[in-house]
Amino acid sequence: MNLIYWGVGNPAADLYGGARQGSNLYTDCVVALDADTGLLKWHYQEIPHDVWDWDSAYECILIDKVIDGVSRKLLVHPNKGGYTWVLDRVTGQFIAAWRFGENVNWISSIDGEGKLLGRNEPIKDKPTLICPSLSGSRSWNHASYSPQTGLLYTPAMEYCDVITAHDETPVPGAPLFGGGYEMKRPPNAEAGGHLDAYDPLTGKRQWSYRSKYPLLASALATAGNLIFSGDPEGHFFALDALTGEKLWSFSTGSGNRGSPISFAVNGRQYIAVPTGWGSAVAGAMPQIWPETEDFPAGATLFVFALPE
Repeated sequence: MNLIYWGVGNPAADLYGGARQGSNLYTDCVVALDADTGLLKWHYQEIPHDVWDWDSAYECILIDKVIDGVSRKLLVHPNKGGYTWVLDRVTGQFIAAWRFGENVNWISSIDGEGKLLGRNEPIKDKPTLICPSLSGSRSWNHASYSPQTGLLYTPAMEYCDVITAHDETPVPGAPLFGGGYEMKRPPNAEAGGHLDAYDPLTGKRQWSYRSKYPLLASALATAGNLIFSGDPEGHFFALDALTGEKLWSFSTGSGNRGSPISFAVNGRQYIAVPTGWGSAVAGAMPQIWPETEDFPAGATLFVFALPE
């Protein structure tokens, strides 16, 4: 099809939309571009008139699945707002959307045509509890799909914000949030994180690996039915892709925030992962988890392999 798929970020100001009425195309969209000309072939806007900072800029995962007896070329796209969209990657047609965040109140649901229902928008100059937080149910750490198991593996974060939106005059070179926020624990639920296995079409969860802290590292699925990821405390670990059971763990000495990769040299398979705690999301975590302020930063690349 010779297409490039790209996710687009949120409009500004992030939290106050009074100065930008309408849907704000092409923000919060997945776009398909002709690779030779750059011309737009199709677009799908996940969140019209975003006032929550829900970037749609994350990874586009391409899979083929049979739906109603017909093989379809699909694009699976996790969003910061705690939902995953499934689109036809040939036409941009909406197929489904399902929730992976457990604490989500910015909408009540998404209907069968992709329309957002029950929008809970920040009210100008009035504190409003919004779940998930501005950090999202997902941040930049990516999910992984395994053709071996047919499952999607994605991390998630569970905490909220009290947002106070306000009108803000743009200043060149300065952030334009259009409001302020304070991190809060979810009402009647535990704050933290989890790494889960899902059916990519229906969102049916097969298993969940729980974490005391939000997980900021990416997931890597291998042909050996392993899922690799890491946590803020510095543990790089492997899970069974079918059950979620932890099979192996290694202490790296600093928090895991990066993306593991797998590669082969002379027929021997390796796993490499960068470690080192930091980033805007990690920097905000002491508001709920004060001890994370003392987590070692680090800057090390670890490489692993099975014995020869």
